[in-house]
Amino acid sequence: MKVEAFLSELRQMKLASLQSLTNGEPFVVLSPHPDDESLGVGGLIAAARAERQRVDVVILTDGSGSHPRSVAYPRDKLVALRRVEAERAAERLGVPLDRLAHLGLPDTQAPSEGPAFERAVERIVAIVDDAGAQSLFVSWGRDPHCDHEAADRIARAVRARRPHVKLWSYPIWGWFRDPEVEIDEPPPQGARIDISAWLPAKRAAIAAHASQMTDLIDDDPEGFRFEERTLAPFLGAYEYLFEVPA
Repeated sequence: MKVEAFLSELRQMKLASLQSLTNGEPFVVLSPHPDDESLGVGGLIAAARAERQRVDVVILTDGSGSHPRSVAYPRDKLVALRRVEAERAAERLGVPLDRLAHLGLPDTQAPSEGPAFERAVERIVAIVDDAGAQSLFVSWGRDPHCDHEAADRIARAVRARRPHVKLWSYPIWGWFRDPEVEIDEPPPQGARIDISAWLPAKRAAIAAHASQMTDLIDDDPEGFRFEERTLAPFLGAYEYLFEVPA
C-alpha cells in the first residue's frame, strides 16, 4: 500500500486506553536517538508513570551526528549534552534515571547485523527480562533514517528471543515520507491513545532536548533543528501505536 493510505488508516485507528494497550504491565521503549522517545511516545510514558507502571527507556545512539561541524560543541561535548537532555526529558516524564539506558552507539551507525547488533539485542533482552516487560515500543521500521531502520531490526530480534513480548511501532520520520511511495506493509493494526491529559509533560520533555529544538548550537550550518512543521505531528492530543506482525 502507499504511504499516504497507511498513514490515513493510522490516523483513524480506534481509540484505546493505556490499560488496554499494556494491561498495566511493565514495558520498554527503544529510541533510536535521544528525543525520539519524547516525540513518539512521551504521552504514553507519562500516562504509564502516572499509574506507577514500570517504564524502561533505551536510547540506541549517542546523538553525535546532529551538529557535525560545530566548534562550540565538538563530538564529546555534544554527546554529553544530549545525554543530559535525555535525562531531563526522562525526569519530566516521570522515568527514574536508573530506568534510562544509553547504548551509546555512534549516530547514523546503528548496526543491522554483526557483533555490535548482537550485543545491542542482548543488552535489550537483559533489560526486558529485568523489567518483566510484556511490551516493547520502537520507532517505525519505515521511518526514512538508517538508525530507525536498525532499531526496528534490533527490536524484532529481541521479540524473536522473547516471543511473549508484544512489539509496537510509533512513527517519527515516517510522517514525512513521500505519500506516493509504495511500502510492503499490511494495514496498521493498533490504536490511538488520547494523551491530552499528559501533553504538558510531553511538551516539557520535548523541550528538554534543547539542542534539537532551539538555536542553542548556532555555529553549524549543517546542524539539525526541529521546526514548526516537523514538530507538528508530535504535539497533538493523540499518539499512534500499531503492532508489528510476528
